[in-house]
Amino acid sequence: MKISEIKTFVVNGGFRPWTFVKIETDEGVVGWGDASDWEASFATCKVIDFLKPFLIGLDPFNIEAIFWQNVNKCNRSVGGIAWKAIAGIDTALYDIKGKVLGVPVWQLLGGKIRDRLRLYWTHCGTGRNLLADRGLSEGRPAIRSLDDLRGFAAEVRQSGYTALKTNIMTLSGIAGGMPAGSPEKAKITSGMISRQELKTIESVIATFRDICGPEMEIALDTGFTYRLGGAIRLARSLEPYDMMWLEAESFDPGALQVVRQSTRTPIVHGESIYGVHGYRPYLERYAQDVLMIDLAWNGLTMGKKIADLAAAYDVPVSPHNCHSPLTTFVAASLCAATANFFILETDVEDVPWRDDIITEPADIRNGYLMVSDKPGLGTELVEDALIRYAWPAG
Repeated sequence: MKISEIKTFVVNGGFRPWTFVKIETDEGVVGWGDASDWEASFATCKVIDFLKPFLIGLDPFNIEAIFWQNVNKCNRSVGGIAWKAIAGIDTALYDIKGKVLGVPVWQLLGGKIRDRLRLYWTHCGTGRNLLADRGLSEGRPAIRSLDDLRGFAAEVRQSGYTALKTNIMTLSGIAGGMPAGSPEKAKITSGMISRQELKTIESVIATFRDICGPEMEIALDTGFTYRLGGAIRLARSLEPYDMMWLEAESFDPGALQVVRQSTRTPIVHGESIYGVHGYRPYLERYAQDVLMIDLAWNGLTMGKKIADLAAAYDVPVSPHNCHSPLTTFVAASLCAATANFFILETDVEDVPWRDDIITEPADIRNGYLMVSDKPGLGTELVEDALIRYAWPAG
């Protein structure tokens, strides 16, 4: 069996594009991968086009060799976009190998440890607003006030999910908070946090805690919004709410280590890092309580290495999974075979056509994902639908 063709598709995911890789073989077996990048999908596709001539004619079973060949081809321009391309190709090769052998991808990663995976509802509240702003919320009302949030939190409480993650929301009805509709954070800032921001964030988290109850695990994702001092101040302010975690990204492992040592709030990071070389300095400093691995950036070959490295430092992992519906199957393959898996992210509310682009939607029951036993990743992408829902170029 040889690789005969490689194609890419950039699909409309509402508030972010989804980037897919299709690898065809001369025996008719096809594999799908996810290389989603929220900012540079078409650039990622160009890297895949660059790598394609070096891959045609190769044996798709030689996944490790192909991974490192791709890394070497990009070693003069190593970076996030190149690794996204490499990851998408890598995942598609696992899909092919699993299909040919008649086994799920998790079997190729060491075998299944668990039959179901606990999920948390990501973009909880903010996702609905992002969809509503684009007319894609299917009649579900946007959350514009603290009263709206109370009603939404009651929905979450009844959903069966036992954990949620939200983002910074600006709502009316918060005395002393940020004005409703104001941006989360200016693009260029000092990275400190204002009293208005603290008041807003605490009001949102307190509302979720009050309505959802003490058993609901709550996380907050602030990305790269706050630097050292701001992140510490925020983390300390969240201590009374018994958080599952604060997601605080930093490219300085020493700074993140100081944040973690300064608070009782658990710290998570890692969605913007790639390669064991990128994660190792954070693990060596114990700069996080949980490591978040982005598989659209690392693929399964590197993702498994990172998860195992984290295990060596006694750190659990929770894959970043807010890309496409295919990424859920990719992440499930890793999580099912990873001993130090903690919890998996999922977008409960998404574009209306999310399940139209795949043949087998994820099997989610009461906040848990059932691990698929089907060969390969466990689902196929519908090519006609990928074209129909294409992300606009330019």
